Amino acid sequence: MGNLGWAEIAVIMVVALVVLGPEKLPGAARQVGNFIRQIRKISTGFQQELQNALDEPIEAEARRKGQLAVEQSKLASDEAEEQGKHASEQESPQEVGPASHPPPNSS
Repeated sequence: MGNLGWAEIAVIMVVALVVLGPEKLPGAARQVGNFIRQIRKISTGFQQELQNALDEPIEAEARRKGQLAVEQSKLASDEAEEQGKHASEQESPQEVGPASHPPPNSS
C-alpha cells in the first residue's frame, strides 16, 4: 500500500479510533476505501489513455517500416527471379553425349 508499512497503518488506525470513536470508524473506513478505489480507477484510466496516445505514433511508424521492408523483399525476390530467367535463357543447352572411356589397360 504505497510507502506505508504495517506499523504506520496501525498508528493511523489507532488515531482514527481515538478521533472518530468506535461508532463512526467503520463508516469512515468504508468511505476511505471507496475514495481510494475511485482514485485508482481514474489513475489506471489516465495511464491507459496516456500509454495509448504514446503508442499510436510508435505503432504507426513500426507498421510503415514493416510494410516497406515487405515491399523491398518482394522487389528483391522478383528481381532475382528475373535475373535467373535471363541467365537460363542466355545459356545454350549443352549436349550430353556418350562418355568417352579410355581403353582398358591390357597389362
